[in-house]
Amino acid sequence: MYDPYRPRRRRYPSFRERRRTPFWRLFLWFVLIAAGLLVLYYLYFGTGEHLPTTAEGTLTPFPTPTPSSVALAAAADDAYWQGRLEEAVADYEAALDLEPEQAELYAQAARLAIFAGRPQRGLQLAREATALAPDNAFAWAVMGMAYDWLGFPEEAIRNTQKAIDLDPTLAQAHAYLAEAYVDAGNWIAANDEIETALELDGSNVDVLRNHGYVLEVQGNYTGAIAAYRQALAQHVPLPHIYLALARNQEALGLYQKALQTYEEALQRLPDDPAILDAIGWAYLLQGDYGQAEKMLLHALEVAPDNWKASGHLGTLYFQRRNYEDAIPAFQQAIRLGEAAQRSRTLSLRLTRESLPMGDEPTGETVAEGNFTFPRDNRSPLRAVLQGEKATGIARLDPLDGHYAIAVEGLEPLPPNSGYVLWFDGLLTPERGPVHSEALTPDADGHLSYNGVTGPVKGPPIEFYYTEALCYYFLDQCDKAEPYIQVALRIDPEDANALETARLCHAP
Repeated sequence: MYDPYRPRRRRYPSFRERRRTPFWRLFLWFVLIAAGLLVLYYLYFGTGEHLPTTAEGTLTPFPTPTPSSVALAAAADDAYWQGRLEEAVADYEAALDLEPEQAELYAQAARLAIFAGRPQRGLQLAREATALAPDNAFAWAVMGMAYDWLGFPEEAIRNTQKAIDLDPTLAQAHAYLAEAYVDAGNWIAANDEIETALELDGSNVDVLRNHGYVLEVQGNYTGAIAAYRQALAQHVPLPHIYLALARNQEALGLYQKALQTYEEALQRLPDDPAILDAIGWAYLLQGDYGQAEKMLLHALEVAPDNWKASGHLGTLYFQRRNYEDAIPAFQQAIRLGEAAQRSRTLSLRLTRESLPMGDEPTGETVAEGNFTFPRDNRSPLRAVLQGEKATGIARLDPLDGHYAIAVEGLEPLPPNSGYVLWFDGLLTPERGPVHSEALTPDADGHLSYNGVTGPVKGPPIEFYYTEALCYYFLDQCDKAEPYIQVALRIDPEDANALETARLCHAP
């Protein structure tokens, strides 16, 4: 049988037996080579008059091969193993553009989007995965993790438990359930689930990471450090694990070891903004302003939307009494920090409330809908509202908090009542739900409304009162007042916020 990979035996065993090539054949080869060179010359250096052109007369580029979904998924896996999470997510999403029916790709992209600090995008991808494959246990487990990282442990428990019902041997589902249980304060259940996960797969990086997290929440920082090191020993340089390891070292007062961990992470992930910010903050706490500023500026160069790095840079400038530069840094941190929180809003509800209304929804829900999370944090969130009779659409801009709704099919309101829009998952500085004022539809049951969320819970209180102090030291207390008010809404008894208010209000 013919074997194309087997070397052929030479027909002429010695040089002496070879016949001379006729002169005409050599001449033919010369002509062909010259013609090829002439074609290449016109391709690269000619005027292009005879090349194919578009209708506008521009040259048509030569076709290039399009990567397949399999190749893109493989590239995503390679990026993951090197710790480049954003690149991995982008590759998975590019693969989904080619193969939009692959539920497993959605689930894998969702998991990495969560680790990259975008759990809202992870939730969106996990929702699409479960819609395509309702029996995919891994997709339900990832959805549970997304809910937990968004601050909804009870919803996380429900989804991860569904994953375990579908596949009791899925170690990651038990690990994610342990994480949700410990966040919900159920330490006994968390310990049971993480032990089950370790028994099922003691080398899985997610299992080991969650083992460390369960120990950390319970105050066992030494055990958490050992678990996090085991996770890193799986040769996946994930930034959130490095940060967790250093966080526990700092909890034990091992600041130099924590800085070494950050530096080790930076060697593996030289442009990771979260690690750069953490190193900058560590240097700032040690009083090394030069290195701190260098790292924080680098973090913002890599990721201009890194609101934590902006706030840390503002703190650095404030400590050096550079109030003029501290003010825009804090403004950027507050604006982007609140925007990041708005971008995590899960859903909307339109309820019919009796007036005067309270701070929590108590009336009947007439329409509701989940937000669709875009690929980036700056794009508006959109939702379709559905009810028994009412339908509508809604839009929320995370950057400035403006929102708009349009609803049809609303029933007339009884006396002393109104329709109220509630943002599930979005809190005011006082930790109450963000909502609209009482709204009244027109006679046809149509309601259109434009509003703004105002300040929301997100950035720490220090950013607000330190911004106000900057204005105080520049003798501009009128500009400090809005920041003082938000700080006091976050914590009316905070000593620093109260002192800042006293300084600015003093005669």
